Amino acid sequence: SLIHGIYRNRARLYEQNRVENNLCPNPACLRENMVHDVEHLFCTCYKVRAAWQWMKRKMLELLSDQGTPPDMSNPDILLARFPKGRQEQECILLLGTYVELVDREVVLKEKELLVDTLVGVLRTKTESARARAVPQVHIALT
Repeated sequence: SLIHGIYRNRARLYEQNRVENNLCPNPACLRENMVHDVEHLFCTCYKVRAAWQWMKRKMLELLSDQGTPPDMSNPDILLARFPKGRQEQECILLLGTYVELVDREVVLKEKELLVDTLVGVLRTKTESARARAVPQVHIALT
């Protein structure tokens, strides 16, 4: 749904005349008249901002294993439009876990996504994978 531009958000609903405005309902975002589109929902909303910055920093660290990290926008990272590298599996696990948590915690439960929550879920996923016959990923979670 992210790739095809059909992920649920107020900007999309506003275009379809299904809501009265396209602004994020979070009070902090509403004060700044932030449009609730996909990039806002996953990257710039106050409910995800700290977790996104942590995740983006980790992604760029993983992508810099072959030199200078590429200059990538939020949508480039969110839509996995990054160069293939030695740590591609780690990048996909990180991104997939982040999107899953935003969908579950922020969209469905209307909570803030904390960095500690993201790190905890990633730690659990990587530890449980060690006991299974699947490709192992190595992400420094500090």
